[in-house]
Amino acid sequence: MSPHSLFRVMGIAEAVSWTLLLGGMVLRAAAGLDVAVTVGGAVHGFVFLAYAVTAVLVARTSGWDEARQLWPSSARSFPTQRFPLISG
Repeated sequence: MSPHSLFRVMGIAEAVSWTLLLGGMVLRAAAGLDVAVTVGGAVHGFVFLAYAVTAVLVARTSGWDEARQLWPSSARSFPTQRFPLISG
């Protein structure tokens, strides 16, 4: 798997895990299922860290300029912001 493909997979996985975490928060509020947030948070945390490491490695190995390196960093705040980045 190429670094760019791995970066794309990690970006999509991070957005999906964030969505699952939000679903877990709804389940906790609506049905009192605290375990949904515990599991969703653990999965999201792991995938988030993996995405961050992958973004740094891809930026360094691909020779991205400073402006392009900032995009994945800002995309960590809002997972849906990474779709333009990973689709190209």
